[in-house]
Amino acid sequence: MRPENRAEEPEPQGVFATPLQGAIRNTLGLWPAVLIGTVSGAILCVCVGLPLILSLLGDVLVPAVYVAWDLL
Repeated sequence: MRPENRAEEPEPQGVFATPLQGAIRNTLGLWPAVLIGTVSGAILCVCVGLPLILSLLGDVLVPAVYVAWDLL
């Protein structure tokens, strides 16, 4: 399709439109990371015999690594 035949994409309207779109996009990418961190932490705690409360560290460490990796 030629560029002159393409429909124009509307600009995001409002002050918070663009940052909100970025936040939603990043949040959707964060859920799998939190899920993997929580599940792997729970499996590790069960295998080693540690209390499951330590598996909540996966909820803190994995998003921290995710955000740090995104900033690189």
